[in-house]
Amino acid sequence: MAIEMARLPQGTRVRVRQAELPIEAGVAGRTGTVVVSSDYAAQRLGVALDGEQRIRMFVPAELEVVQEVPLPPEREAAKRRPALP
Repeated sequence: MAIEMARLPQGTRVRVRQAELPIEAGVAGRTGTVVVSSDYAAQRLGVALDGEQRIRMFVPAELEVVQEVPLPPEREAAKRRPALP
């Protein structure tokens, strides 16, 4: 059994792209910042698009990374540890 983790950390700059799911007209191609990212809802990311105050929810397949932010040190350390049997 695998534990899913949030795909992108908060603060990551992203561009919205068309995926399998339909999205609102005029949103594809716009850029924004990930502001809601949770391990409890790994398939939903809240993005504040540039020029808007409201937060829109997207699935990871609808976003392409423009600029990554480093993960917190404890998350990086966890990635280096071997998995338990």
